[in-house]
Amino acid sequence: MYAAPHRDRERIDGLATFVAAAFVTALGLVAALARVGAPDRVVAALGPLVTVMGLVTLGLVNHTARLGDFLAARRAIPPFYAGMALTATAAGLAFAFGGEAADAFAPWPAAAAGLVGATLIVGPLLRRANASAAADVLATRFRAAPVRLLFALAIFAVGGLTAAAGFAVAVDALAAAAGLSRRFAEIAIATTLVAGVVPGGLKGLLWSDAASAGAALAVAAIGAALAWSAGGGGGVAAEWLAIPAESNDADFLLRSTAVALALAGFLPFALPSLGAQQGEAQRAGGIGLILALIAAALGAAASVGFAGGEAARSPTATALVGAAAWLPAAALARAGVVTAGRGFGVDLSAAYARFAVLASRRIALSRLAMLAVIGASAVAVDRGLVDPPRALAWALGVNLALITPAMALALAKRGRSGSAAVLLASAAVAFAAAIGPAWRSAPPQQILVAGLVAGAIGLIAGALGALFERREKPTGSRRFDPFADLPFAAPE
Repeated sequence: MYAAPHRDRERIDGLATFVAAAFVTALGLVAALARVGAPDRVVAALGPLVTVMGLVTLGLVNHTARLGDFLAARRAIPPFYAGMALTATAAGLAFAFGGEAADAFAPWPAAAAGLVGATLIVGPLLRRANASAAADVLATRFRAAPVRLLFALAIFAVGGLTAAAGFAVAVDALAAAAGLSRRFAEIAIATTLVAGVVPGGLKGLLWSDAASAGAALAVAAIGAALAWSAGGGGGVAAEWLAIPAESNDADFLLRSTAVALALAGFLPFALPSLGAQQGEAQRAGGIGLILALIAAALGAAASVGFAGGEAARSPTATALVGAAAWLPAAALARAGVVTAGRGFGVDLSAAYARFAVLASRRIALSRLAMLAVIGASAVAVDRGLVDPPRALAWALGVNLALITPAMALALAKRGRSGSAAVLLASAAVAFAAAIGPAWRSAPPQQILVAGLVAGAIGLIAGALGALFERREKPTGSRRFDPFADLPFAAPE
């Protein structure tokens, strides 16, 4: 099994150190400009400009023509950086469900349980299967072309809705924090997304997300320091962690179950595990959970620290907020883009025979799909067609209804294409029936519960169908990782 050599680790740590030093230096220059009397508007705009330029540069640096790097980051991402990437995506989803929409995602213990399941169970299971995406497991188990096409469409829908939701939140945050026009913010977000994932695939995503998490945590720490110096911040965290009083209500418990299972099987959350070395996926998930807790605490305090006081109203503070406020949402959008771009999975049983001749074509098709998702998200957001909480609820609902039960069947090594077709048909019908004719106005809670009901029906139908199918003998060797052990493309 491939293990990142020592020189790779030195290069990785060197790159991370350089990015951190460059970010700190840039923010120091912004603060220096504020002190010498630069216009407040200029100082406020420089904050997000620094992070936009930094992420674009980082994405371009991670350009690759190697299939192993593009699809699986060559399994060389250390657990700490993978955990940082997970934190960025999780924070982006929390931001998208923030404010009044948080009621659709209550209670937080259910969301936390789902995140634990995604990072410590589902992600490591996919990594153990030597997959580069959930679609690989589905493509290996259910090989019929029509079934693979249906799964690809479902995954594309999940990724596209997630990308659109993250794009919309990032645009709103960037425009509000830095005082920029929405059109400029849309261009900036689209540019960072294209640079972050199209040249480097999963490799570019993980590095961009890790850098985003580091920058956002640094700014949140500054805001928390401002809050603590003023003697505030603890009350907000206590409010965030309060468990609703309706926790014994049956509908509330059903919604909590739907939230937990929807997040546990949410495809974008599995991406950081897929770039880790074998045996390191759970460690990466654990680090991500710890960092997520730290981010929540710092974010709660920072919301107070940047809300008042003379220091909080300074142009430098405005620049800091503008530099970091949009980063988690952009990370969520990147995860959606990569998920959509990997809708057509790799049949791992035939990977060794086909990768050498299909590497360039597969990368080109993935890049084309990513560009299509980014372009469609930009157009939809520009025309005001995206409501982030509802878009994410649909993404989670479709994922829970169609992909999660199929993944359970595939990972249990049960069923073939026929049972997968039964699963998809029954789950789709049940999902449509549960949503009802008023699907356009269905609240997020109803969408998630409908996904839970449809997923359960689909899993039962698929499992029953598998009982009547002839079991096939496993083919192909699984001793090697096809995304790390073999060079499938010419050196860059």
